[in-house]
Amino acid sequence: MPNNTQSDIELIVSVVRKYYEMGMTQDQISSEEFISKSTVSRLLKKATENGIVQFQLNYPVDSIKDIKREFRKYFSFSNLHIAPTFTDNPETKLRDTCRLAANDICNMLEKDDILGIGWGLSMEQLTEILSTEIIIKVKCDKVVMIDGSIASDINSMQSTSIIKKLADFFSADGYLMPVPMIVDCKETADILKEDSHVRYVMDYARKARIAVFSIGYASHDSVLRKRGAYSKKEYDEALSNGAVGDILGHCFNIAGRSVSKETEERIIALSLDEVREKEHRIGIAVGPNKAKAIIGALRGNIVNHLYTDGDTAKEVIRIIRKTFN
Repeated sequence: MPNNTQSDIELIVSVVRKYYEMGMTQDQISSEEFISKSTVSRLLKKATENGIVQFQLNYPVDSIKDIKREFRKYFSFSNLHIAPTFTDNPETKLRDTCRLAANDICNMLEKDDILGIGWGLSMEQLTEILSTEIIIKVKCDKVVMIDGSIASDINSMQSTSIIKKLADFFSADGYLMPVPMIVDCKETADILKEDSHVRYVMDYARKARIAVFSIGYASHDSVLRKRGAYSKKEYDEALSNGAVGDILGHCFNIAGRSVSKETEERIIALSLDEVREKEHRIGIAVGPNKAKAIIGALRGNIVNHLYTDGDTAKEVIRIIRKTFN
């Protein structure tokens, strides 16, 4: 690149890395690098012309077909969506997986639909993709949170952001669940569920035809523990009862059954039975550490649309073969 200074090359490399490795949009790169979007596009083109970026098509279609064939041996559902694995970067894997889900959700929605959604890192990524990358195809009537938040944690504010962005994107009314996910006792939960500010949101959540949520894994490193929804004592009990994953705060075992009745009674969210009633139950899970949680969610019929990445899907198959053959 004889006509480029060292600073020019460094800028090109920075733009290339952010676009191809980190998955940032051209708008995001433009803002971060203080250059125009057209300059970002020109630099990406120059990187290709000068050999900084070289493309090799290596799309693992056959391996994904093989994985889907294996899934059908063990699970009686066909709505398996696998994002091909092109990188070891977990953020990129999650973004690619959520991109698949975003497009399909838009195709599923109908004009008068209520879209139910949980919170979590996957939901935050899904919302970001919908609001910045997807061209809307249909509006829906309402977007509603289907589980309570974490009242004492600043991360609970993400619930508000998720609902606001989705409501704006779909030109819909947005509804938050204005309570903690888990409260101290059953009596408190019963009172809050009957409060008028909560009851009508729960009614909308129950009427939703589509529910979208993260599938969490059972570990003290899980979002539920890190964000304080469960105490250490509560989570230790769940683990001792065989918990492998969680959905909407409900911990379940490898068969997809809840592991703690006492905790269940204190959760303010759709129950797993209510989730099972939905026409479309969309679970997103990325990371081999979530493989057992995926197995439980599928065996328990909690999910009928699964979105994951190639590496995670392979780990599911490995565990299934080892455990159930």
